[in-house]
Amino acid sequence: MPEQRQHLLRAKQNEALAESLRKDNGCNIDWAIVMLFYSALHYVDAYLAGKQAHPVDHKHRDDEIERNGAISDIFGDYRRLKDLSRAARYEIPEYTIDKLNLAKSKLGNIKKHLGKLGLPQPI
Repeated sequence: MPEQRQHLLRAKQNEALAESLRKDNGCNIDWAIVMLFYSALHYVDAYLAGKQAHPVDHKHRDDEIERNGAISDIFGDYRRLKDLSRAARYEIPEYTIDKLNLAKSKLGNIKKHLGKLGLPQPI
């Protein structure tokens, strides 16, 4: 199982990749949103790894977020990011910059909440 620091590094790398994509076409925006979702996933996994929990798949992670009282407040933001990501990968929505900004906001909410719980900043 990856350690907390590995998840934090991957989260940071995913955010950097999302930021590096040009925002002048829908495909790049779609993939930036996907990367932001996976950044959120790794921030959550980093938090859980610090508690010796390691979800094996999306369902277990979703269940942990929804049921864990410390992080259940982020479930709505996490779920919205996951839905945006899934649509980007399978429905070809060609999102606009507005959806990208929404995704960034959701990720920001997740990071802020996890930071309040003591999650270290990425390397």
